[in-house]
Amino acid sequence: MKYAFKIMLLGLGLVLMMGLLKSQLYTMQTFAGEDSEISRVIYVVDSNLSSKLITHVDTGGKKLVALTFDDGPDPLYTKNVLRILRRYGIKATFFVVGENAEAYPDLVKQEMNEGHEIENHTYTHADLSRVDEAATEQEISKTDKLLRRMLGRDINYFRPPRKLFRAETIEIAERYGYKTILWTICVENANARIPPNMAARVVDAARPGMIILAHDGRLDRSKTLLALPIIIEAMQKQGYQFVTMDDLFAQSNKSPSNDGSESHERQKNPVQ
Repeated sequence: MKYAFKIMLLGLGLVLMMGLLKSQLYTMQTFAGEDSEISRVIYVVDSNLSSKLITHVDTGGKKLVALTFDDGPDPLYTKNVLRILRRYGIKATFFVVGENAEAYPDLVKQEMNEGHEIENHTYTHADLSRVDEAATEQEISKTDKLLRRMLGRDINYFRPPRKLFRAETIEIAERYGYKTILWTICVENANARIPPNMAARVVDAARPGMIILAHDGRLDRSKTLLALPIIIEAMQKQGYQFVTMDDLFAQSNKSPSNDGSESHERQKNPVQ
């Protein structure tokens, strides 16, 4: 009995310690630069503490990776990104900002018509570590309703801008049926300032199931446009295939249906 009580106390202590550690990680995220090494360590540790934060997908060794874009659509860069993706026959996932999608609906429709996925990146690109729950829900829900109305389908994935969020952010996203997607590596990085170095940093980190983050809006993305072909060609030479987030998850979440085929279903509320 005494031994069992000690085990119970130890378990309780671990739970409390993990909770404290996570709260400190969220606090530190607010002050760490998006492309800093400490920020990278923080989110890798944080994602290992919580299965709700997805930085990569287990593909069973299959050389599949997801190329994702944040902050668009932006007429200065999104059209060129789509042109590059067409050239290499690649499907990508675009995490769009709601107010940008509303301003440039034709670009969103072009992304969809060319076979890409469109997902939720809040409505105003807000810092979700500094707003309350009501404002967070508004950012997520407003974009959710907008995209579902524009696209006529469910939106499955959410990414907090600049990786800034609180624990309740993830809970709110879950209420809307979202998985929260972070990334394995970002193309834009303060330690790689020219396109060849940007590309080399990504290619050197290549592994099955990785999620690559790039950007097609908000700032000057001309270097990203130059780095993308280098990344794509180098990884394709290594045998990697670029797929959407849905297709990446399909390699890890396959479940046989009654007729023997494979199914990958999500349930959300109907489009309103």
